Amino acid sequence: MTSSTSHFLSWWRLTRPWNVLAMGVMVTLVLRWRDFPLGDLLHLGRIGWVFVPMLVGAAGNLINDYFDVREDRINKPERALVGRTVKRRVVVVTHWGFTAAALVWSAWLSSATESSWPLLLVVVFSVVLYLYSPVLKGRGPWGNISISLCVAGLVAWGGLAAGVGMSPDKARSLWVLAGILGWLNFLREWVKDIQDLEGDRTAHHHTMAMRLTAVQNRMGLSAGCLLGLGLVLAWLIMLGSPSWILALHCALGVTCLWCAWRGNARSLSAWMKVWMAGLFGGVL
Repeated sequence: MTSSTSHFLSWWRLTRPWNVLAMGVMVTLVLRWRDFPLGDLLHLGRIGWVFVPMLVGAAGNLINDYFDVREDRINKPERALVGRTVKRRVVVVTHWGFTAAALVWSAWLSSATESSWPLLLVVVFSVVLYLYSPVLKGRGPWGNISISLCVAGLVAWGGLAAGVGMSPDKARSLWVLAGILGWLNFLREWVKDIQDLEGDRTAHHHTMAMRLTAVQNRMGLSAGCLLGLGLVLAWLIMLGSPSWILALHCALGVTCLWCAWRGNARSLSAWMKVWMAGLFGGVL
């Protein structure tokens, strides 16, 4: 493997391609749920409804790794590539390149829909993701809240992109999904903070997990998983989901609750991802 290829692959890892792909899939599923004609996405401009959030997410991942070099070398040394195999300048330039592309594309979408919300949301998401590591992450729960609002915003983006015409019940279930997804992501960000305690302490990030005792973290996450399970089941019942979907989410919720109660942060983080992905089974 040549040096340039190795450097490109290292940069590619920094964008978190699977994470970015998941964003695109989430938006596409919401569009389909809201009866958006997916054939319209073959248009170069309209495919932006899927690609713009992915560009914003990739830009956010890059700048997050740029700011988190010190703690990543402690918490995840195998992923601390900035300044080693990827030049810091390359990370900054590609971050701003992705951000600029997302802004221009969202401006076109705003013009096409005669509404300012696509551009406005992209500006908000981009600012929040840029400020997350240097400003928001060290302010207790605010960093977790900001990231969770961005994740919930993916559902809102897909729902708004589909336009008007949705029944009140379906619109209500859409916003409930956004809220539940945001809540589960908040719990997962909390778990990630527990996993990253050592590096965050070195970087003087006063995260919520750091401000709580081990027992408080365990009890808080357990209560959060229990609340999340209740919200998910209520939402699925509202949708009229089949019993096997209810049983699946019961199993996922109980598994996450068990991991939280046992204080197994690594397993809880993995199962939370599965649970969040499983939410979209309710919209298929």
